[in-house]
Amino acid sequence: MSDDLSATPSGRYPAPSGRVWFRHRAWIPVSWTMSMVNLGAVWFAAAPGEAAHATIHALLGIGFALGAERLRARARAAAMVASLEETLDLNAHLQQMVEDLESRAGELEERLDFADRLLAQQRSAEPPGAPGP
Repeated sequence: MSDDLSATPSGRYPAPSGRVWFRHRAWIPVSWTMSMVNLGAVWFAAAPGEAAHATIHALLGIGFALGAERLRARARAAAMVASLEETLDLNAHLQQMVEDLESRAGELEERLDFADRLLAQQRSAEPPGAPGP
C-alpha cells in the first residue's frame, strides 16, 4: 500500500501503513463516555415525553457500551497473544539451551570414558610391585 493520502475511487482514505485507526486504545474510554452521556440523555429525552428520542439514546448508550467492551476484549486478546508469543520464544530458547547442554554432557562423558581407558591401560602396563603415581 502506498503512503499516498489521496482518496480512493470510493471516496475513502486508506489507513496509514496498513493499520486501522479505530484500534487505538484511546477509543475505549471515549466509547464508555459516549455510553454514559447517551444513557444520561435518556432521562432528558423522556422528561418531555419523547419516547422515540429516549429510545434512540438508550440504544446508542447500549451500543457504545457494547463497543467499549468489544474494544477492551480485543486489546486484552492482543496482549495475551503478545504474551504467548514471548513465552513461545522463551520456550524455544530454553529448548535450544537444553540441547546444547545435552551435547556438552555427551562430549564430557566421552572424554571421561577416554580418560578412564587411558588410566586402565597405564595401570595394566605397570609391573605389579611398582609404586603408583
